[in-house]
Amino acid sequence: MDTEDDYQPHRYQSSDDEDLAEPIDKSVTLPKPTLVWRTPVSTSSPSAPSISPSSPKKCSTLIIGTVFGGSALLLTIKAKTLLGTLLLPGTDLKDDVLLDQPARSNKSCNIYQLDADPTVVAIACNYEVKDRDSLNVAKAILSHFEASRIIILDTLSPATYLSGSPEIEYNYPWLRLLQTTGSSIETKIPTLEVPNLVQNLGAALMAYCEVRGLSNSYLLLSLQEHVYGKALITAATLRGLKEGLSKLGCPDVANQVDVQGAGVLLQDKRIGSNRMRDDRLYA
Repeated sequence: MDTEDDYQPHRYQSSDDEDLAEPIDKSVTLPKPTLVWRTPVSTSSPSAPSISPSSPKKCSTLIIGTVFGGSALLLTIKAKTLLGTLLLPGTDLKDDVLLDQPARSNKSCNIYQLDADPTVVAIACNYEVKDRDSLNVAKAILSHFEASRIIILDTLSPATYLSGSPEIEYNYPWLRLLQTTGSSIETKIPTLEVPNLVQNLGAALMAYCEVRGLSNSYLLLSLQEHVYGKALITAATLRGLKEGLSKLGCPDVANQVDVQGAGVLLQDKRIGSNRMRDDRLYA
């Protein structure tokens, strides 16, 4: 049977090949994210980027903060050392992205090691990863680390939350948790109820962990308000993430983050996505 003869165009297919020629010619395949390690500074030579090592970096805890508040919170940790950065497709980076004090305006995804506990690695993603890029970014991050525990700091909007009760009250700290199969059960934070779904980078990271069988992987969600269609990262959102970190067994890390400092970063429009730049921070 000749499938070409039997095939009939449907309503989503153009009958004129010329109609498809222009968009196909203009389509561009975005490059995959690249992780670049920072070579330690020595007295004889300046710091320089290096290609990612072949073996994953081992750490006890890997904390990933998304652009919706988690990244700003991690950036307030003062005692940390820059290990490298994840170069994301289409980002506008300054030339000092691998310096000890990179420009805060960079839409970077920097990787830090905590000085108080070098076995803890924090990744602050100051870039709103689009859905189409989320899986590639998640793979680029998690394939380079071998962590005993993974914590992702993200947010959840009440506009998309299904509670099953019309009288639910969103009181601080409003937290929800997702965890991979085989993870130690955490009872201090309520589990995100079915049929609620998560999206974007947080969802891609959790999906990668689940498929790869990475136990002790947690997605911590704090309430993110929306006013007139705009996202609001409030002080309560940040305090919730900080408290959640402590409940997930990272009290030392929680004590190092600064909610007020993270709020200043967001208010100064120095980091984050366009969805956050026009928003105010409410205490």
